[in-house]
Amino acid sequence: MAIEGNRWMVVLAGTKKDYPSTREDEFLAFARSLPDATLYETIKEATPISPIYGYRRTANRIRHFEQLKRYPEQFLVLGDAACCFNPIYGQGRTVAALEALMLDVCLGKYRRQQGFAHRFQRKVAHAIATPWQLATAAALPETKENLTGRVSRWYLERLISLLPTDQAIWLIFLEVIHMLRSPLALMHPRIVASVLTAQKHISSPENAT
Repeated sequence: MAIEGNRWMVVLAGTKKDYPSTREDEFLAFARSLPDATLYETIKEATPISPIYGYRRTANRIRHFEQLKRYPEQFLVLGDAACCFNPIYGQGRTVAALEALMLDVCLGKYRRQQGFAHRFQRKVAHAIATPWQLATAAALPETKENLTGRVSRWYLERLISLLPTDQAIWLIFLEVIHMLRSPLALMHPRIVASVLTAQKHISSPENAT
C-alpha cells in the first residue's frame, strides 16, 4: 500500500502456523514463496525504514452490551471495547470512526432522554453487525448442522483464490472490506459465476488448503 512520503506499507499474513517472520531475510523469503512473485519483486530491493512487527493476537471479539437488561446511564462503550477485529482486515479504525460519528449524532438528538446510553449501544451493535459478519464468515464452524458456516467458508475461500489474478474482483473486495460498499457487492452475478468456475481449479487434493 502506497502511503505518504513516497513510502510503502507492506503486510504479509499467514495461517496454520505458516507465518511470515520478523527477520528481514525470512520476511523476504516468505514473500518469495507466494504464488505471485509481484510483491517480492517490488520489495526485494526496497530499504526498510522500521523494524518488521509481528502480530499474532488475531481473534475477533464482540461484546453485546446492548443485550443487558439493566444498563447503567452515562456509560458508553465503543471501539475495541465493544468489538475488535483481526487487524488484517483493517476495519477497526473505520468502525471506531463510524461509532464516533454516531455518538455525535446521538448526543445531539437523545442526550437528555432517559435510556440514552442503552439506545446508543443498540446503534453501536447495528453498526458493528455488517463488518462482524464479514470478518467472521470464513471462521464459522463447519458442521452438518451449520449450513451457513459451510456455505460461507466455501464461497469466501474460492472468492479469495481469485483476488491475485482478477483485479476487478480485488477492487470490489477492498471496497467491501473498507466498508465503502455492501457485502452484497460480492454476490454480483459476474463474481458468483467466477467463484463457481474457480471451484473446478482448486478442488483437487493437491491444491486443497
